[in-house]
Amino acid sequence: MKKHAYLIIANRNPEQLQILLTLLDDHRNDIYLLVDQKSMPFPKKFQLNYAAFNSLDPLPINWGEYSQIAAEMLLFKAAAHGKYDYYHLLSGQDLPLTNQDEIHAFFDAHPHKEFVTYSAQKDRRQLLNRVQKYHFTNKFRNQSISLRLFRKFENIQHNLFPIKKDLIDKLAFGSQWVSLDDDLVQLLVKQEEQITEMFDQGFLVDELLVPTMINLYPEFKARVYYNKPVHDLPKEFQGNLRYIDWWDGAPYVWREKDYETLLAARKNGHFFSRKFDAEVDNVIISKLAEGILEKV
Repeated sequence: MKKHAYLIIANRNPEQLQILLTLLDDHRNDIYLLVDQKSMPFPKKFQLNYAAFNSLDPLPINWGEYSQIAAEMLLFKAAAHGKYDYYHLLSGQDLPLTNQDEIHAFFDAHPHKEFVTYSAQKDRRQLLNRVQKYHFTNKFRNQSISLRLFRKFENIQHNLFPIKKDLIDKLAFGSQWVSLDDDLVQLLVKQEEQITEMFDQGFLVDELLVPTMINLYPEFKARVYYNKPVHDLPKEFQGNLRYIDWWDGAPYVWREKDYETLLAARKNGHFFSRKFDAEVDNVIISKLAEGILEKV
């Protein structure tokens, strides 16, 4: 029996997280959860009937910092021992758009493919700026302040610190949320020291990790399911199979009025979506969950 690992990074809304876990609760899945240490108390256990559940020790995760990659690597390392057919990296604010039968059938039909979204939104200079050494990000915990500072200094940062020349032609940018096969996950775990050396001094580097590693190891380039870069436009297909609305420059939180849009995204080949927030609109979460569970 082919098995999948769901790797989840969560930082809020444990009741909403329980809904996500319920939709992933299948004997073909194992679930690995890592909670941001700064978050409100989360329950130690969640209600699951079929999937094996593994809760990692909490880690303090700060937006824009290397701690985001550190969290991903902890999950990859924890799950890699299981040698799963696929590893799906999700946030606690994601939901599947269909049931596990359809998800497993699709991945069974596409073995050894890597599901990554590449973006055309950053030029080479902007990507190089992200891997330089930054001194200000640890000073701020406010996402908007850090981003404004980054944009202010990115034009001069390039000249202040040496460029990691071995990365110049290999840097790539895309969504951090991916579905990877076992071969690539084993490589990421094996190359953890290289990953730390490349990215631990940078800013917003979580979006560089997997696309850049694929470029560094070209045997994986041919495995990418869909490598056409996106421009954050509504009708584009996102190669990581996650429908995310970035049209206005930040991930939009789905509302009940977007239900038909999400159904259309599923018909176009997207199996997951984000961003959902029960504090903004809980109805869309319940409506999607009920529709998926009815199909089981």
